[in-house]
This record gives sequence, C-alpha cells and structure tokens, in this order.
Amino acid sequence: MKKLLEEKEWEYYVYEEKDTIELSIPIPKPTPGFDIIYTLNASEKEEYLNTGIKALEDRIEDMKINFSNYKMNSWR
Repeated sequence: MKKLLEEKEWEYYVYEEKDTIELSIPIPKPTPGFDIIYTLNASEKEEYLNTGIKALEDRIEDMKINFSNYKMNSWR
C-alpha cells in the first residue's frame, strides 16, 4: 500500500511503497493533465531520506520540462 510521505499540493507528492520511493508531479498540460511519475534510484532515495525534498529539486524541474521521458498517468 502506498504511503504519502510528503506533499506540496499541485507541486509534488512523495510516496513510499515497500522499499521504493516514488515522486509524482501534476502537470495541467498537455490536456487533459497528467501525473508524471518517477521512482527514485538508490542514491536519490538515500539523499532524499537524509536531506528531504531539497534533494529532488533538480529532478522535479526535469520532470516538468521533459515529462515525456517519464511515466505519465492521465487525469482522465
């Protein structure tokens, strides 16, 4: 079961499931809007657990710009 670790509504959501941490970013465009999903690798997970969301700032920006390189879940 997914557990929400941290969120900033409409900015990012961080979930933990089993041994993985997943980052989800909502984007309104392209229509109808998508959640962009990324599973942290081992070093990102370690850095996040030590530093918090600041460790993921570059990843979040990349996800917003290069969203088509990530898993995308449509809002519809």
